[in-house]
Amino acid sequence: MTRFSKSDLDEIRARNPIADVAGQYVQLRRAGARLVGPCPMCGGKKSSQRFEVFTDSESWACAVCADGGDVIRLVEKAEGVDFLAAIERLGGRRAIDPAQAERLFQEREKKRLAREATSEKYREKERKRLYETWKAALPISCSHAERYLVGRGLQLPQSCIGLRYLPSAPYFNGQEIDERGYKRPKVVHSGPAMVAAFIRSDGHFGGLHFTWLEADMASPPRKAEIIDPDSGEILPAKKMRGSKSGAHIAIAMVDHPKRLVIGEGIETVLSVWTAMNQAGRNLDGMAFWAAGDLGNMAGRAIAAVTHPTAKRPNGRPLSVPGPDPDPDDPGLAIPDSVCELVLLGDGDSDAVLTRFAMTRAARRYARPGRTIRIAFAPEGQDFNDVLQGEAA
Repeated sequence: MTRFSKSDLDEIRARNPIADVAGQYVQLRRAGARLVGPCPMCGGKKSSQRFEVFTDSESWACAVCADGGDVIRLVEKAEGVDFLAAIERLGGRRAIDPAQAERLFQEREKKRLAREATSEKYREKERKRLYETWKAALPISCSHAERYLVGRGLQLPQSCIGLRYLPSAPYFNGQEIDERGYKRPKVVHSGPAMVAAFIRSDGHFGGLHFTWLEADMASPPRKAEIIDPDSGEILPAKKMRGSKSGAHIAIAMVDHPKRLVIGEGIETVLSVWTAMNQAGRNLDGMAFWAAGDLGNMAGRAIAAVTHPTAKRPNGRPLSVPGPDPDPDDPGLAIPDSVCELVLLGDGDSDAVLTRFAMTRAARRYARPGRTIRIAFAPEGQDFNDVLQGEAA
């Protein structure tokens, strides 16, 4: 078996900056301290910011794949090859002397410790900022945000503790230089927004999900159209900030739920709750959660698999997160009291990616005595499309 020392791997990483390698697969653009673009594994629109490259830590992450790592793992996933083949594609191993190995080790440790300290400090600072924003938000009842939901045929549960409203929220994209010459986040839009709190597995506040809305009060509100003033690109009207990994948004809460419904988006889950409530279904002991995105809902896959039809821009097969969960990723903290778990899959996303994610989630959360059901919206639709179509 071929073995690589940490020094060998450090040298390979140093020789292959992750931004350069990722740029061979997709077109990246600057967004603050990150580079963002469509994911080379699971695809995505040009406006997608779910694939991120962090040049300070020489790493990458994708919210949809629920995966990430260094430049070697990026090549593994993007090319659909094993570890040794990825090493070869990055130029292979080169001999290094003991002095160089020690220098690389010291540099790696110094960067790791500094990165961990900085990341933890930033995460906690950001969490506190977001928590202050959450506390300052208004109840969603009778707000512009509730009008938006009602306009989509949705009702709000009385136990909906996870949604609030901000009359004005800044939308940050990229950076700018202030009057003192310092870099700061650039505000490209400000307007009303529905905000949702992510609850971590320990029960504490973790971050916020924002949905920006058009400010016009005279007509049913819609999602805001936000345009980058520099590039002219239409930016997503939804953003998630803080720590969402393993956290959930409480759409309808009960203590010690017996049944739990989980979907990717807020409106997907609210659509199912609304339909069941309108049908007079018994919702006692039943909780409803939104995970924010598919990757957070299903958790990380232990391996990627080849998509049966989709191709990357270079014509090679697309690799996507497979159906088997990574045992090192616990995923969402499903209460032990849950004996029936219902997973919602939208029909307007890639069918293969979504089915793998649903299967992965079902396998991850399986327990003796727990029934797991998967419900898919019709092809080309999400559950809100279904709800509004039935209402029409």
